[in-house]
Amino acid sequence: MSLTHPFAAAVAAVLLWAPLAAQTQVIQPAKAEKTTETRTVPLAAGSKLKVKNVNGFIHVEAWDREEVQFTGEFKPSSQDEQVKVVIEADKNGLEIRGEYPKHEGWGSYRGPSCQMTLKVPRRVVPSLESVNGEVALSGTQGAATLTTVNGGVRATDLEESLKATTVNGAVTLERVRGGLLLKTVNGGIKGMGLDGQGHGVEAGTVNGGIHLQIGGLKGRLTATTMNGGITFNAKGAEQVEVTKRKVSAVFPGGDQAIHLSTVNGGIILD
Repeated sequence: MSLTHPFAAAVAAVLLWAPLAAQTQVIQPAKAEKTTETRTVPLAAGSKLKVKNVNGFIHVEAWDREEVQFTGEFKPSSQDEQVKVVIEADKNGLEIRGEYPKHEGWGSYRGPSCQMTLKVPRRVVPSLESVNGEVALSGTQGAATLTTVNGGVRATDLEESLKATTVNGAVTLERVRGGLLLKTVNGGIKGMGLDGQGHGVEAGTVNGGIHLQIGGLKGRLTATTMNGGITFNAKGAEQVEVTKRKVSAVFPGGDQAIHLSTVNGGIILD
């Protein structure tokens, strides 16, 4: 019996390791040239999806399949390095991340890049994060978080709440339902077909205007600017207060809060 134990243990180890190993895929072009790679992996509806990138956009669009199709457009660095993309699944969902080579020192070094385009299940909870590149999401039905530093943020046809932040870029929305938290520093904020239901709307920038169209506005509005005008439709509003830099009003029928603020720019609320 003692002779079978090591063998049994080895078999068990193989059986346990095999499915774990199958959970991770690595994509890294071997040649130092522009190239495109595509992979498709299963992802159940309702799962979490996390995508992280550094140099390159992240564009995500929903489709009616329980799988993710990833397409990466790779461009090597000035030292012939390529981005390594890791696709990793666990019981909670899927993470796709770009891993970049470390570079120290000064000079004319140009880092590698990877433009990421994904098709994902419609019912998914997405978290998309880049540093140098636009982040865009369309058609999903889960609460979404979109973040970048140098680039714009776009969202279209979303069914639940959205948190969208950037530093150098605009935030642009069309037909987004649910609560909104929208932040930028150098860029405008524009949104059409919004409702803010459930959690209200908070939108803030420093250098840029804010123009939002919110259907069936109900709740308390506060809008402030330092250098710019404030325009809104006051029909049906109560407790309206207007000063040089601030407007507040209450629209009966709901308790959602709408906070809009900028420093250098105007505010328009339709």
